[in-house]
Amino acid sequence: MAFDLVIRNARLAEGSGTRGGVDIAVVDGHITAIGQGLTAAGGAEIVDAGGKFVSPGLVEAHFHLDKALIVDRCAPPKDRRTRDHMERTAAIKHTFTVEDIYARTRTVLEQCVLNGVTHLRTQVEVDPNVGLRGWEAIDRLARDYAWAIDLQPCVFLQEGWTNVAGAEGNVVAALERGARVVGGAPRYDKDGPSQITRIFALAREYDADIDIHLDGGHTTHDMDIWQVCDLTDKIGWGGRVAIGHGSKYSCLPDAELAALGRRLGDAGVACSSNRRA
Repeated sequence: MAFDLVIRNARLAEGSGTRGGVDIAVVDGHITAIGQGLTAAGGAEIVDAGGKFVSPGLVEAHFHLDKALIVDRCAPPKDRRTRDHMERTAAIKHTFTVEDIYARTRTVLEQCVLNGVTHLRTQVEVDPNVGLRGWEAIDRLARDYAWAIDLQPCVFLQEGWTNVAGAEGNVVAALERGARVVGGAPRYDKDGPSQITRIFALAREYDADIDIHLDGGHTTHDMDIWQVCDLTDKIGWGGRVAIGHGSKYSCLPDAELAALGRRLGDAGVACSSNRRA
């Protein structure tokens, strides 16, 4: 069989079985054979891995490319214990331009590619103080670097939704322009449950996936995850909903955490959480 690419002398995670490693053959961008002594007919490109580890592409599921490389622009924190990062970032977002965001995110994205990331989902803020500039930059970046990485923007509001005039219009505008993932940050909204309800309504209307910043903090009496699971069931969005942060879950007793895990599995909701040992 003619291959487009053969990577020789590769080391795999499960072990090659031999000291010399294995060959990996690729046709039309897909691995078609793994073995020893694969014949590279048809002018295939040959790459010698030199016994180095070869793995599937890495997946970065939660990133904020539009806010990358801005620490030198933000005012310093009042002290090391102050959690005022939201305010310090919001204060400079009006200075962002499409070209500025594109340049910063390109620098970071190229480092991701060089370090093996092939799939990346990034949250893109469209709050009124930045508008659609982040969306425009990262949508262009996704197309420009499609040859190297699957970059998936999630359009969302960081600083409030139901309590911020004009904010939802930016989300809708990005969905109209082709955004395939929608999210939000209910903890920064005066009516978090209503924000979650709107996210699901827009996801169904535009056939978009969902990725929400959810349940950050340390209290457990006011978690929003139950509403998310119920809405996922209601509109049949299992396998299309993800939540990030979820640090409240680390404060649950083991039995309640196990019950939450079962509920997430039943609903088909993916979750990242900070679980203390």
